Amino acid sequence: MKILFDHQTFSMQKYGGISRYFANLNRGLNATPGVSSRVATLYSENEYLTNEPLLLRSLGAKLLPANKDDQYKWNRRYSRWNVRLSNYDVFHPTYYDPYFIKSTRKPFVVTIHDMIYELYTGLFDHTAQDIIARKKLLMDKASAVIAISEHTKSDVLKFYPAMENKMVIVPHGYSIGNTAPENLQLPAYYILYVGDRWHYKNFQPFVKAISGMLQHSKELNLVCAGGGAFDESEVSLFKSLNIAAQCGQMSVTDGGLMQLYRQAQLFVFPSLQEGFGFPVLEAFANNCPVACSNTTSLPEVAGNAAVYFNPLDATDMKQAVEQVLGNPVLQQQLKQKGKQQLALFTFDQCVQNTLKVYQSVL
Repeated sequence: MKILFDHQTFSMQKYGGISRYFANLNRGLNATPGVSSRVATLYSENEYLTNEPLLLRSLGAKLLPANKDDQYKWNRRYSRWNVRLSNYDVFHPTYYDPYFIKSTRKPFVVTIHDMIYELYTGLFDHTAQDIIARKKLLMDKASAVIAISEHTKSDVLKFYPAMENKMVIVPHGYSIGNTAPENLQLPAYYILYVGDRWHYKNFQPFVKAISGMLQHSKELNLVCAGGGAFDESEVSLFKSLNIAAQCGQMSVTDGGLMQLYRQAQLFVFPSLQEGFGFPVLEAFANNCPVACSNTTSLPEVAGNAAVYFNPLDATDMKQAVEQVLGNPVLQQQLKQKGKQQLALFTFDQCVQNTLKVYQSVL
C-alpha cells in the first residue's frame, strides 16, 4: 500500500503538533512491512522532516522565492502534481486546503484535530469562515474522517451529524525518538506551561489564580515554553501582580522541551478546549506530574494520572496546584500513573489504527 501526504502543515509549521503527527505517521508507515508513504513537499524548514529526502532539500532556499507565501504556492503545485500522477493508493492531506479535490482519482482521508474555529468563531478574523468551509468540504468528500479523540468526534457531530458513518477515532500516540535533553539554564523551582496562551488556552486566568503562590514564594517560578514572547497585556498583568521577575518565556527545541518537563515541579494545562492535549503525553513521557482542566478531551487522555481542576474556578485551580507542589508522595504517584497511562497511547497503535482506516477505503 502506498500513502501520499501533502505539503500543507510542513509549509506552515517549523514546529507544531500537527506537523509532528504527520511526520511521525509517515515514518511509522514506512517502517511497516508492505506499506510505503512519502511527503509531497519540495522544500520545508520543518524540524520533523529533517531526515526526509525532499527534492529541494539543499537547494530550496536558493531556487525558491524567499517569500514564505510563494514557497507555499510552489509546494502546493508540487503536491497537486503528485496527486494527479496517482502513484499512491490513499491520499492524506495534512490540513484543510481543498486544492486537490478536482485532481485526485483515488480515495482520501482527512484528520480532524479539533473544532476550535467552529466553537469560537467570534475570536477569529474572516479567515475562520474560510477554514470552516474548507474543512466541511473535505469531510464531505473524504472516504473516511479521522477524529483524534472521542471528544473531537463528539464536537464534529454537534455541527455535522451526517458525518457519523464515516468517522473513525484514532488517538494520537507518543513516539520516543532520539532527542536528547539540552543544557538550558533553568530556575531551580518552577511550574511549567507549554504552548499558545491566548483566549481558550485560559492562560491569564491561570496566572491570576496562582499569583498568590508566586508572591508568597519568591523561589517559585512560572516557565512558559513556546507560544511566542509575552505580549503587552501579559507583561502588564505580571507587573500588576508583582510577579514579573518570576515569569519567563522560552522558545525551545524538542530537546529543550524535554529538559523543561523533566526539571519542572509540575506541568499545568488550564485550557478550556482541547481536541486531544498532546502535552499531557509529553509530560508523562518525561516523568513530570500533571494538573489539568477537567474538561473536553483532557480526562480522556490523562485518565487517573492527573490532578484535575475546574478551569473556570480560580480557587480550584490554585488548590490543585498547591496540592501537587506540597506533596512529594503525590508527585511520585502521578509520575508512576503517568507512565502507565502513556502505555495506552503508543505511536505504533496510532500507526496501525490509521493503517486500518486506509485499508477500509480501498
